[in-house]
Amino acid sequence: MSAPDRPDVLRIATWNLHGFVGEGRRPDPERSFRVIERFSADIVALQEVDGRTHLRRLPRAFEQVRETLGGHLAETRLFGPPGREYGHALWSRHPFERVALHPLPGPGMEPRGVIEAVVATPLGPLRVLAAHFGLDPRARPRQGAFVASLVKGDMPTVALGDFNEWRRSGPVHGALKAALPVHRPMPTWPVGRPFACLDRLYASQTVTLRSIEAVRAAAPASDHLPLVADIAF
Repeated sequence: MSAPDRPDVLRIATWNLHGFVGEGRRPDPERSFRVIERFSADIVALQEVDGRTHLRRLPRAFEQVRETLGGHLAETRLFGPPGREYGHALWSRHPFERVALHPLPGPGMEPRGVIEAVVATPLGPLRVLAAHFGLDPRARPRQGAFVASLVKGDMPTVALGDFNEWRRSGPVHGALKAALPVHRPMPTWPVGRPFACLDRLYASQTVTLRSIEAVRAAAPASDHLPLVADIAF
């Protein structure tokens, strides 16, 4: 992916890929990767990296992300046989200093996780917490509290992903906003007429949110809009 020309800011994005399925209801990885290329982002969290062929997704979804984007990739393949896994990933233009994968508490029909990474950015180390919360409303408050518990010390920190919380000020928001107070809600779902702020970004007080936008494409490449932000710290 081409490098941005912004020495004073870092561009960070989160997007639920929906298994590369958008307009036309068939997987189209090339279309999804064109959208990601247009971000010119430094760091991208990707949810629903999905190779479940029995659900008409394409196999080797994680491999396609790694081979197409290059750079540095942290993965959490949550379930599924080799080549047909489901999970999410964190891509970075800059190296990871360290990466840890944490399971998120339930209940829920599917396992969920959070990727914790320290990225060696040109602005300095940045802790990134990339997550995809579950659909069960009983689990999400526990998942929000768990991610908030990972915020320690004074390192600039960003938590982002698909938090699946419909209310702008629900329990997930309460937990994350207490630990990471820099936040600006932006509707991202559904793609045709977004009203729900499912995809979010929270940052520590040491982070300045220069801009944030839910990016619309001419041809929808998912049921979620990508959320793209420029930050400084």
